[in-house]
Amino acid sequence: MTAKPSAQNLTSLFAPSSIAVFGASSRQGRPGYQVLEALQRIDPSKSIYPITPRYEEILGLKCFSDIGEAPAAELAIIAGSSDRIETEVSAAIACGAKSLLVFGAPTSNPDRPKWLCRIGDMAREAEVSMLGPDTLGFVNYSQKCGATWAIPEQIEPGGIAIVSQSGTVYWEAITNDPRLRFSFSGHSGLESTLTMADLIKYCLTIDSTRVIGIYVETVRDAEGFEQSLAEAADREIPVVALYAGRTDKSRTQMMTHAGRLAGGRSDLEGILNRYGVARATSPDEWWTTLALLGSERRIGTGGLAAVMDSGGGLAMYLDFAEELGVPLAELSPATKNEISVLLGYDGEIGSALDFWIGDSDRHARTEKLIATLAADDDTAAVMAFTTYAESKSAGFAESVADACLQVITQTAKPIVAATYTSRQLQPDLMLRIADAGIPILDGMKTALIAFRHAFRYRSFQTLRNHLSSNAVASNIIDTAQIDSWKRRFGGASQLAEADALAFLSDFDIPCVRTIRANTVDGAVDAAEELGYPVVLKTDEGLAHKAAHGGVHLALQDSNAVRSAYSKVAAGLGPKVIIAPMASGREIAIGMVYGQFGPTMMISAGGVLIELLKDRCYLLGPVSPEEVKSAVEDLQVMRVISESLGLNAVAETKLYELISRISHLAFAFGGVVSELDINPVLVSADGCVAVDALIGLSSN
Repeated sequence: MTAKPSAQNLTSLFAPSSIAVFGASSRQGRPGYQVLEALQRIDPSKSIYPITPRYEEILGLKCFSDIGEAPAAELAIIAGSSDRIETEVSAAIACGAKSLLVFGAPTSNPDRPKWLCRIGDMAREAEVSMLGPDTLGFVNYSQKCGATWAIPEQIEPGGIAIVSQSGTVYWEAITNDPRLRFSFSGHSGLESTLTMADLIKYCLTIDSTRVIGIYVETVRDAEGFEQSLAEAADREIPVVALYAGRTDKSRTQMMTHAGRLAGGRSDLEGILNRYGVARATSPDEWWTTLALLGSERRIGTGGLAAVMDSGGGLAMYLDFAEELGVPLAELSPATKNEISVLLGYDGEIGSALDFWIGDSDRHARTEKLIATLAADDDTAAVMAFTTYAESKSAGFAESVADACLQVITQTAKPIVAATYTSRQLQPDLMLRIADAGIPILDGMKTALIAFRHAFRYRSFQTLRNHLSSNAVASNIIDTAQIDSWKRRFGGASQLAEADALAFLSDFDIPCVRTIRANTVDGAVDAAEELGYPVVLKTDEGLAHKAAHGGVHLALQDSNAVRSAYSKVAAGLGPKVIIAPMASGREIAIGMVYGQFGPTMMISAGGVLIELLKDRCYLLGPVSPEEVKSAVEDLQVMRVISESLGLNAVAETKLYELISRISHLAFAFGGVVSELDINPVLVSADGCVAVDALIGLSSN
């Protein structure tokens, strides 16, 4: 095995000076024909050698019956039948090819896994970079190379890079929407040697790349994947992820169709959160966010301003912005006064405006209105909404487009065109806008979601810079305590509630006090010592104790304790725990050890954890500031903040608690395999863990 190639030495694959194509064909629609057409479309001057004994010439290119007869080629593309792949890979390597691209792969061969290993080993042993097998190829717009059998719709380079594990997503990227401009687009295929991580790293070497879109089904190289995301964050290149596999049925389908085991999504979401990766929930959201972030201009300080030609549209815009948490610009009094005069309107002026209000001519004032909004210090970007797909005779869309095209030359801030819906009927106008470097986003709500991603990336980078300047010690957990508890674990497979709470408490995690008992009198004595009301729970090591009748709450006196103990002892056994009855809003904090390390889960607690899909994942260890940023969308956090009226100090205690638990999980990595603290009760007085279960590794 040799070291994996770096992004810098992938030039022979992604920007070769000469290319040999095995399986070249004159039949339109065949991969061996399509790739020749794509190569010539993007760069007709490139040296291309079709390898086939069947033809003397294809598309004006001289054919060679054997690779040995052709001039030396940096890249060999295997485009023929899958049963010849091994032979042709071997021949290409023997003739000095530095890189390989393999379109095909056997689909029903039971030896396919072994075949993949053999192909990968052949490339690695020869120190040859290989994309695929089972890839649709790539288009390197910045270097004018299109080794693909999906013919690109447009070839002008831009700022969006695409790395996809789905052939359809890749195909759509290069064939579907000419408004989108790419620096690179690649389909990683079955990743026998090069993985998604390698392609991401290569995209980061392209100067024109401003955003990277990834479609993820599985991560084969966890270390490389994290490195690629870290490098993107360091360079302030946003990454936007689209992924499936959120449900069992989806994961099963992915395994059947592509042979990819998706696994759970908690660790993937944790690593994406760590590096500020935007997570799109639909292809429309993904493409729209890429269109926005792929433009040359980044949003600065402040919030969003907007102009539109619809009162109803304005109302919906304000609804969506509040629903999505998109910050709106707060205009200065001077800007408001200037706009009031411009519109001939003496009513309330905000940062979102309807062209139609006021008495002045709409067409004449549009450019000035957009420019005035852009000039305000609190405006980060300006959106211009209209029905860009309307007929040319209406004139409104042309007027707004012309205004955008003028203002973009007068300001350094982003000017963004957006439609109310995703219906497109006038591509010429939209292309004129896109050609000027103005993103044009489809659909009001989707466009605002894209801006939410942009604002969050701004916040992520601000926090990242703050944390790098104010580094928090990673060794906040005492080493002697760690060693002591490791010895105490012995060969146990888990710590049940009382022991788990003792473990957490020993590391300064606030926990309720518990007393064990195994007789009714012992239970009463414990309750008297703690003070009423109390909780009585089974201590027989059961998960989901409440579902088995093993939890009795708010016991007010000794009679209630005796009654509860009798029921639990009769049904589940004599061992019980007595604890004070605490109050507060319930959240759950969990941890599983995945391929990237300890992944924390924060969600609604108690019985709601199974009912609400309201959760977020963080890769530990994390700082309190990172916790605060990550949990802001959780419904349970809004309930805690709003209905309980927590002050900043109380909220900070919760963030610090979660952060400390993440450091604890990290410190016990490889020993503690699973952690479940449910619930943690949160109130204005602070937070306290009342139940916990800890799984221990067999190692």
